[in-house]
Amino acid sequence: MAPVLPLLSIDSCHSRWVFDTARHRYRRVPQGPGVAARLVDAPWQPYSELHVDPDSDTFVVVLNATGTRMLRSWRHRQGRCAQCGALQTEELSSRDIALAEG
Repeated sequence: MAPVLPLLSIDSCHSRWVFDTARHRYRRVPQGPGVAARLVDAPWQPYSELHVDPDSDTFVVVLNATGTRMLRSWRHRQGRCAQCGALQTEELSSRDIALAEG
């Protein structure tokens, strides 16, 4: 039986990111009710490098070997989050989004 490798999970203000660092792949799903169930159905995406800054809440996912495609995000912190200012991550309805767009 092959050993089970741990996965790295990072919650940003908007999404839950799960990294399979041994296989260089990740899954990302928007936060909200049922995030764990939706995560199972989310497809794995390849990545080249993952940089997690130990001195801040930032992390960068380098998508290709040349480093020209990247995703950058921040960890969501429980309580008052410095990035989103929310007391907790909230899910927005399509109506809320339409109202915000004006």
